Amino acid sequence: MCVALPGQVKKLRPDGVALVDFNGNMVEAQAGLVRVKEGDWVLVHAGCIIQTMRSNEAEELIDIFREVERFGH
Repeated sequence: MCVALPGQVKKLRPDGVALVDFNGNMVEAQAGLVRVKEGDWVLVHAGCIIQTMRSNEAEELIDIFREVERFGH
């Protein structure tokens, strides 16, 4: 199963790589598929930003993942 994770773009480099914050974990992701800017909430799959989203949508997904993690152990 493949899962796209929500995160927030903290920095966008000129080479099209974004620094994305996943709950305090900073990860580089390719931003060439979608137009993004610093501060945007995004979905990242396989190292690529595949979608932008509203903050309330991102927070809802983050809450769902927390619940899954909590009950998955």
